[in-house]
Amino acid sequence: MRNTVRFDDAESIRLSDVIVETRSPDGIEFTAEGHLSVTEALLAEFEGTTLNPVRVTVSGDETGSVAIDLSGPATLRLETVDVGVATPDREDLADGIDALRSSANDGSDSVDSRPDVLSFTVEGEIRNVPSETLSAISEDVSGLESLTFAVSESARSDGGGGDDVVLELSLLGYGIVVRRDGSIVVGNAGSLASIDLP
Repeated sequence: MRNTVRFDDAESIRLSDVIVETRSPDGIEFTAEGHLSVTEALLAEFEGTTLNPVRVTVSGDETGSVAIDLSGPATLRLETVDVGVATPDREDLADGIDALRSSANDGSDSVDSRPDVLSFTVEGEIRNVPSETLSAISEDVSGLESLTFAVSESARSDGGGGDDVVLELSLLGYGIVVRRDGSIVVGNAGSLASIDLP
């Protein structure tokens, strides 16, 4: 099974800043910042699975969309992954206040709001990009359009050396591990010993 996240219309993830650069002869470096809204229902949907990135699509004004196959020879390598609790900006606060006012006026018992839960910054590199793919990417490319994951049943393993894990945390009772190759393991509820976010 495959799952594609389109960053322009995804409900649970929003990118606020993206930098994409071709630095080495066959590599693309990137930095992405954004917000991720996570619910128990979303985590339960992927419980006990591993999400392996298999394709990323970059875009630019002149280039259009260019898909990069990550199943080989091109590979994804994450350098750093930072995750923290997101703080709402003034616009989000204003929207929340408006929703509360609307709810109070309508006599409704609930407020329909989806606050951002986590903020993240991911830095990494796509290595061994084929020359024909690189030639299709012009200098104006600065956006990440989508990321496709292959979703498979999770097999308990150490995934290689200890330095392969770049982020480990527990969220809403689920253990989540992000490895250097970009794969994400969502453990069964309460199954992974990890770092709790406040």
